[in-house]
Amino acid sequence: MTSGNESILRLLEEAGDEEALLDSRLLEEELQQEALLEAAKRRAAGEPLAYILGHRHFYKEDYKVTPDVLIPRADSELLVEAALMFCNALDMPTGDVLKIKACSCTDVRFADICTGTGCVGISLFNELTRKGIKAAGMLTDISKGALEVAGRNVSSVALVSGLGVYPNDILHDELPFEELDLITANPPYISDMEMKELTRDVLCFEPHLALRADMDGLEFYGPLFTKAYKALRLGGMVFAEHGYLQGESVRKICIAAGFEDVMTLKDYGGNDRVTCGVKHAG
Repeated sequence: MTSGNESILRLLEEAGDEEALLDSRLLEEELQQEALLEAAKRRAAGEPLAYILGHRHFYKEDYKVTPDVLIPRADSELLVEAALMFCNALDMPTGDVLKIKACSCTDVRFADICTGTGCVGISLFNELTRKGIKAAGMLTDISKGALEVAGRNVSSVALVSGLGVYPNDILHDELPFEELDLITANPPYISDMEMKELTRDVLCFEPHLALRADMDGLEFYGPLFTKAYKALRLGGMVFAEHGYLQGESVRKICIAAGFEDVMTLKDYGGNDRVTCGVKHAG
C-alpha cells in the first residue's frame, strides 16, 4: 500500500471509525492485488525482478535499484572482499583473496570507479567502518541516472558520513583524486559479439552504457589502469572486475600501466573475475 494510504489508514484507526476503516482495509487488499498483477505482467515480459521490486541485496546491505544501473551481482562481491583483504579487514578470508598481502590500515582513502548503484564502494566503506577503520570514499560514474541512484544509496545505506559521489568519464577524464590507498572498478566489459549473446532480461532491460565495451570488451582497462596509477599512493592497489575470458588480456594491460605483483583472482565459481596490481616505488 502506498504511503498516502498508510497515512489515511492510521488516521482512521486513531479516530475509531470502524466502517471507514473496513473500507480502507478492503482498498488496501485491492491495491495489493493490483500491484501483484502488474508485477506479474512486468516479470512475464522479461523485466528483471530487481527492477520490479526496486532493490537488490549485495554483500551485507540492501541497495536501491532502477533501470539506470546494472543489477548488483554476487560475482562483484569479490571486489569488496579483495579490497577488504588488502585493508586487513576481511573476516575468514578464503579462495584467491588469500593471495593478497594485507597492509596496516587505520585511515583508508579509496575510489570506486563506474560505481552504478554504489554497492561495491558502500559495502567496502561500511565494512571498514564496522572494523573501526576510518574511511573516505569517492564513487564515480559517467551516468547521471547512476549517480542519482548511488547518491540515494549513500544516504540510506552508508553507516556514517564519509562517502561522496562524483561525475567522471574514465575514458576521457583524469581522476580528480590523489594519494588514494586503493581503487575498485567494475567497468563495462561486454564485447560487441557477447552483447548479441546476452539473455533477454539483460539485453533488453539493463543499461548498455554500463555493459558494452567496444569490439573486444577491453576498451576501458587501458585508461582505467593508467589513471588509477596516477591517483594511487606508493604501495596502493587497484582492483578491476572483468569477464571470465579476459584475465590474461587485463593482466597485460595492468602491467603495461606500471603496476607490479599483478594477478587475477578467481570467483567462487572458479572463473577469472578480478585483476589487481600494486603501485610500487620506482
